[in-house]
Formats: sequence, C-alpha cells, structure tokens
Amino acid sequence: MDASFDEIRRRIAEVGPGLHGAGTFSARTFEAIARAAHKRRIHNSVETGSGASTLLFSHLSEHHTVFASDGGNGSVTNVQRSPLLRQNVVTFVEGPTQATLPQHRFTEKVQLVLIDGPHGYPFPDLEYYFLYPHLETGALLILDDIHIPTVHNLFRFLRREAMFELDEVVQTTAFFTRTSAATFDRFGDGWWLQNYNARPLLRYTWRNGIRRLLPMSMHRGIARIKRKILHGFPEGAVDILAPQSGVLVADVGMVEGSAVMPPDSYLWVLAHRKDFDGWWPQGTGAVPVNRNRWKVYVTYGGPQDAGWDFDIAALVVRQSTHELWTDWVARVKETGLFPPVQLPSPGFVLGEAFRTVTKAR
Repeated sequence: MDASFDEIRRRIAEVGPGLHGAGTFSARTFEAIARAAHKRRIHNSVETGSGASTLLFSHLSEHHTVFASDGGNGSVTNVQRSPLLRQNVVTFVEGPTQATLPQHRFTEKVQLVLIDGPHGYPFPDLEYYFLYPHLETGALLILDDIHIPTVHNLFRFLRREAMFELDEVVQTTAFFTRTSAATFDRFGDGWWLQNYNARPLLRYTWRNGIRRLLPMSMHRGIARIKRKILHGFPEGAVDILAPQSGVLVADVGMVEGSAVMPPDSYLWVLAHRKDFDGWWPQGTGAVPVNRNRWKVYVTYGGPQDAGWDFDIAALVVRQSTHELWTDWVARVKETGLFPPVQLPSPGFVLGEAFRTVTKAR
C-alpha cells in the first residue's frame, strides 16, 4: 500500500469503532478488507450496511453504493458526517435492503460487494440474490459475520458454488473471488446444477439408500409381479445388450438392446449418476424399436462426473408416461434447462432393464 493510503487506512481504523453503535470490524479483519480491495481496480462497488468499510471503499472505488438503514445506531449518519468520507464517489440508498435492493437498477458490472446488512433469515440470501448477477469475473465478494447461522448457511453454499472461489476467512469474515463460471439463472431453477445440491441429505433419504444396496431390478421386479397379479397388465420384454455392467464409458456412448413391445407402449431410455435421485431421458424422445432391436446415444454427465457410476434404464411405458416425458423434451428445447424426472412406480411400467457403468476418469 502507498504511504498516503496507508495513512488514510490508519485513520479510518482509528475512528471505526465509534461509527457504528452495533460494532464494527476487528482491526485484523479491517486490514484484510483493505489489503484485498487495494489489489483491485474498482470502478463500481456495493455494500449492504455502513461503517468503517464505507469510508475505506470511498478511497478505493470510483463509485461506491451503500444500501443501509441508520436504525438509530448512527451507522449512516456518522459515516456521512465523517471528514474521511469522499462524498463525491458515494451514493447512499437509505432504507431496509429488503425493500431498496429489489427496486435498484444496476447499469454496470461491479468489482466488489460486501454483504453485511440485516442478518435475520432470509435477508442475507435475499441480498445475495439481488447482487450476485452484477459481479464481473475476478470481482471480490466479502461476506461478514459467518458465525451467525443465517449467514453461515450462505457461506456454506458459496464454498461449493462454481461461481466463487474461497480466498480466505479472517475471523468471521469470508473473502471470495468471482470465477469465470456462467452466471446462475436468477429466474430459472436448475438446483441440480449447483454443487451445494449434489448430495441429498441422508437423514431424509437413508431408506432409499438402503434400498439401493439391493439390485434395482430386484425390488422393481417384485413390484411388477404384484402389478401383474393384481391388474393383469400386459408385459413387455426389454433388455440392454450393450454396454455390459461394470464397463468404463466415455462422455457419450451408444446403448443397444432388444424389446418386445405390447400394443400402445413406448420405449424410453434414461440415465443418471448413481448418487442422484432423478433421471434424464436420452435421445430426442421415445426410442424407435425396429425388428425388436433398438439403440440410442447416452450422455454420462459432464467433466465433473468422471469416475462416478451411472445407471442406465430402459423402460417400456404406457401413454401417460410417454406424454409426460415427451413434454419434458419439448420444454428442454424451449428453455435449455434439464431438470431431472422420476421413474414411474414399477406398477405402471410394462417392462424394464438396468445397467450400471462407470465413467472413465
């Protein structure tokens, strides 16, 4: 840091504790914020909350926007009256961030964001939602008070989020750098694309985990027998001939099989990584069966799935399931999103076959 800024930083650190009735950053954390921000060329910066950091960013940013409520603790008034504030570069948007952030229009990308506003649930998440799309690659995201459970939930998410890389944690403040990963769609869902959601919570899914210890064909086969006894549905015969179980596969591979189709039935082939609950239909719809043989290309996830086991399912289904999955294919083409589907209950499947393969590293 140059001598002039070092002096300004020292003076801000000195008066910082008196700016905010609810407390301020420790000296160590303040130094870490100053060090991380000073490394960057900051055209636009944003913070929720106000205090010593506001004075600091007024000397490091060409334009700094503050979303804060005074709330009787002096956090805004004391900062605005401080001779250490470069008032010409700071814009104060006063009021609860729950109301001001959704109404604000950001016109340029942001190089630094500090989230330190209201800590009640779900307000830290709300602030993140309205701020993250505006962070450019390489921007600094600072999250304060990660010892508070509501903020810690956001911290845990960010640690696994592809858009951010954790740089360091200083006491109760976390520093992240925005990566070059694509910005998550604010108006979609795509929860299955987020690393945070890669593994379900076992305390809710352990029964399914135990069921997975048995071959899928076994417990679904029992259900098919019950269906035939109770309802007399016609049976379809389907088999996967290639690949064989246990073989290594590439990103994309051909799956081939045989099928004997009852009237008004359809063959669909689906795949999923073995630890996921949902499935993804393959091909462009129902798989054509020609002289009792069929084949379709199957995609085994992305690069991050190398080394994982994948299940392949070939199902003979009736009209209702066929229509449901046909609509899924149409929605994928419209939206570009690939939400998972669930397999029908075995009682509504006319025939099915499964294989487990491993994606090569």
